[in-house]
Amino acid sequence: MESDLRIAGTNSRPDIVAWAASEDGKVVPWVVIEIKSGASSSKPEFVLPQVAQYASTLGTADNYVVMGTKWFKADRSFRRLEPVSGPTPPPFGSHGEVDDPAVVEPLLTNWLASLTREMAPRELPVGLPTLEGFSVTNEAYWRAAMRAIADTTSRSGFAQHSSSPLIAALVARLIGNRLEGLVLDPFSGVGSFLWAVADRVRGAMERGESPPNVRLLGVELEERTAAIARAIGEIAGVPTDIVAGDAFRVELPMSSAIVTAPPVGMRLPQPYELLNGRVTTDMDLAAVDLSLRHLEEGGRAVILLPRSFVYRSSGDAYREYLANEFRVGALIGTPRGAVPGTSFAGVVLVIDKGDAPGETFVGQAADDDWQVQLGVEGALTKAAVDHLDGFSEIWS
Repeated sequence: MESDLRIAGTNSRPDIVAWAASEDGKVVPWVVIEIKSGASSSKPEFVLPQVAQYASTLGTADNYVVMGTKWFKADRSFRRLEPVSGPTPPPFGSHGEVDDPAVVEPLLTNWLASLTREMAPRELPVGLPTLEGFSVTNEAYWRAAMRAIADTTSRSGFAQHSSSPLIAALVARLIGNRLEGLVLDPFSGVGSFLWAVADRVRGAMERGESPPNVRLLGVELEERTAAIARAIGEIAGVPTDIVAGDAFRVELPMSSAIVTAPPVGMRLPQPYELLNGRVTTDMDLAAVDLSLRHLEEGGRAVILLPRSFVYRSSGDAYREYLANEFRVGALIGTPRGAVPGTSFAGVVLVIDKGDAPGETFVGQAADDDWQVQLGVEGALTKAAVDHLDGFSEIWS
């Protein structure tokens, strides 16, 4: 298996890493192979320090250097290379249980890349790839899928369907103590916000806590993206349904919480009547309104929007309506670059339905350390949760 494992603290990675079963039946990195050619092939020992570093990091048992057609095996001290005919078969076999996400991540990253290429055929079947002959734990599949999404988020053609893992985690965190029942994302894309909610539930289960009774529902306009999200939802560990369709046309259920990031820079093809009686084709206003219409009393909506939402004159009347009729609990500004695939600065809007209007927490993450401030344990995140729910030490 070709390696995508980059060694921490360096810009290098092994040419090949092969996995095999350990004595306890777990699949682990077993072999490192460095392949050299040209002038460097005359002195294979020069490669030993690099191979030793890989072995120390990965914990591989057998380590090889290939020079042209010749194989060499490093001794345990990494001081010399012994000529061999080829790699030694692993003593415990090559099949076992995979519980390391790093083993599965390249497979899922390539799977996502193949499905999100502009020229990918629309009839391409969508389903999570498997490692034939291996039993992969749900946790390994899940963590690998989350890493693959994060890795693919920055690529053109995919960023519009996904969100930064950090922003997604922030949105899930801001649900606070309202996390119960159905959580809806009417513009779900590949499901980034829903998966962050699933992570909160999974984290509670891992800590032996009693997680809330949560179900996830995503609505995505693009069929292929919905199919990708549906495949990932099968391993979420939380009951999940992904529907392909237009959120403004499908029948949406009432929900306990809503997390979403509507499409950026779009206008509706037909006028939409807002709750305050006014009509608009502004996607941001309509998306917020749609969310509130399908939010139960006592529920919370957490919505990522362009920052212009808070000052556009065309939205003055509707923002005043929100402030008078709902509890606008928080407005948290994100800097440019925080939303993949865009150059706009964003704002996370938190609205509680059924609560009396009150003070709004307003915060702006600094450009230079926004990832720290908006992390799950970041100062800005904790301050916002304190304001929303009166405490910050909720399970995350």
